[in-house]
Amino acid sequence: MQTIENSLLQVSVNENGAGIAHLISKKDNYDYLDNGEKQGKAIISFPEIDRENNWANKLPWTVVDKGDARVSLTLIDSAESYKQFPYHFEIMTTYSIEGTQLNISFDLKNNSNKKMPFTLKLALPQLAPITDESISKIVMADADHTATLESTDLKLQQDDDMINCSVNNVELDGETEQIFKLALTL
Repeated sequence: MQTIENSLLQVSVNENGAGIAHLISKKDNYDYLDNGEKQGKAIISFPEIDRENNWANKLPWTVVDKGDARVSLTLIDSAESYKQFPYHFEIMTTYSIEGTQLNISFDLKNNSNKKMPFTLKLALPQLAPITDESISKIVMADADHTATLESTDLKLQQDDDMINCSVNNVELDGETEQIFKLALTL
């Protein structure tokens, strides 16, 4: 488990899957992902969202950069993944804290010389009732806590008790990269 923090937030990231395990406001020591009533975690899916083809949860992630308020983890294709998903890829996920905001970026590289089809998704538990929703912004609030999720790169959508931040069924040209960004403000 990798933990990053500043004076306002503490975030724990699991190296297995690179998802967020804890998201704690230091103001009142409230864990948005484990509030006593329910426990959840943020899960990354790539290149597909089904369990069998979700290499983000199957392959090991490696910590490549770590500071007090940021951590970057990288996932690289393997011989095993290439047999089922015949592309060479690298995805670096970076979590960084600035004030009460958690910035999340996915730097996806297609190291093959052909177009790579993929879906990239971060699924977060719904942190509180939704008070405002659009394709690029979701506001969740209850009597004591508010969370705002924003992205111009990923589509935001509520699905049951989850918030899906995704880009679906797209292609990345060979030997290129693309960055997808997301901000969660508490």
